[in-house]
This record gives sequence, structure tokens and C-alpha cells, in this order.
Amino acid sequence: MFTILFGALAVIVLVLMCFGIYIFAAYVFSRLGEKFRIGSFLRFLIPFYNIALLCDCARISRWFTVAIVAPGIITAAMNIVSFYVFAEVFSSGAALVAFAANVYLWGRIAERLGKNFWLWGIITPILLGLPVLIMAFDGSMPVGNGRSSRKGETKYIDV
Repeated sequence: MFTILFGALAVIVLVLMCFGIYIFAAYVFSRLGEKFRIGSFLRFLIPFYNIALLCDCARISRWFTVAIVAPGIITAAMNIVSFYVFAEVFSSGAALVAFAANVYLWGRIAERLGKNFWLWGIITPILLGLPVLIMAFDGSMPVGNGRSSRKGETKYIDV
């Protein structure tokens, strides 16, 4: 009896932790969106649409969302259909596509904030998104949209 209750409690705690991480990620993304004047916290809570909003922040097509989301969905579907016979092949190819798409997305966002494209693009997926926290909470603002003439200029918003 105690084992069942402990297992149920563990599942509830795990679900709440995942929900909390998702809410925190949406908040961090909304902070990035504020810098680019795109979206709101409620819009960043919508799954898959939040990635489209990040594509808007990076000034790339919203269709790029497919390159980030589709590899995982296609891999899961193909593994189920093939009874996991080709799991390694599908997983490797999907991981490569998703990694390249993430490098490009975060590199473009970093570039728009006056940071190095390749450095920030590559370390973001490798460090599991921790550099996104720096981009979201530092004082950098978008460059090249008429508000700033020097690359990497730090501006502050009066609230």
C-alpha cells in the first residue's frame, strides 16, 4: 500500500516539476520577446507557437519551427511503426537536424542582440539552453533595427 502511494506521489511531483520548468521556459522566452517587442507571456505559453515567436525574434521564417519540432515527432512515429528496429538511424538523423536548427535559431537571436552567432548558437544547445538565460536577462538590446548604431550597444528600457 505504501509503495503505491509513494509511486503516485512521485508521479505527481514529477508532473508538477515538468509543468514548472515549462512555465519558467515560457517566462524566459517572453523576456526575449520583450526585447524584440514580439509576443507576450500568455502567447509564449502556447506549445509550438512559442517557437514560431522565437523565429520572429530571430527574423527567420515561421516555417523554421518545423525544422525544430518535426524531427522528434517523426522519429517517435517511425520508431513506433518499425517496432524500434531502426531506432538508432532515425534518432541520429533527427538529432542532427534538430541540433542544426537550434544552432541557427539561437545564433540568429544572439546575432540580433549583438553577440557572436557561432559561439552563442553552438553553446546554447550544448549547455541545454543555459545561455538563453543570459540573453534574456542581460542588458543587451536588438541591433540593426534603427535604434542602435553600434554593434553590441547596451540599452536599458525605462519602465
